[in-house]
Amino acid sequence: MPRSSSENVGGTVPGTGSVRAVNDRMAERLLHEPPQPLVEGNYALRVLETRGRVSGRSRRTPVGVLLSGGQEWLVSPVRDRDWVRNLCAEPRCVLSAGGERQHRFAILDEGDRAAIAVTRYLSVVQAPWALQAFPVGPGTLREEVLEQLATMAVFRLGAGDEHSGDRA
Repeated sequence: MPRSSSENVGGTVPGTGSVRAVNDRMAERLLHEPPQPLVEGNYALRVLETRGRVSGRSRRTPVGVLLSGGQEWLVSPVRDRDWVRNLCAEPRCVLSAGGERQHRFAILDEGDRAAIAVTRYLSVVQAPWALQAFPVGPGTLREEVLEQLATMAVFRLGAGDEHSGDRA
């Protein structure tokens, strides 16, 4: 699936001061364009809406949602991203694109299924700056991914109503 040019902002990671502006522009675009199809073995861009763990305010972040083994996944190369920490504090979230809103419940997964999701994600991501952020690269064996999994964040997504009030 071809990726949009805004995913790879000039092939480099945007400076810290501009990351929020780039994310905001991408989120606005995703919210107003028809959603990319989410097909097995690939990912599609969505806007993740979380509740700020400190402010309690709604936060929006563009993310790639992976569909692997019939399961939706969110994969982060590191655990210190705001959206990751927000999901750990409050796992209820919304995925949005093109006027569609889907309520989800994020469950941090640190097992074999999460390692498989990471290997699949790395095999389809095309933005060099995104790949460079991971402690492992495309083609890494699942066993090696498992060794590094504690430094990454991998969330299995369930329908928001499946966990009415439960916390991961």
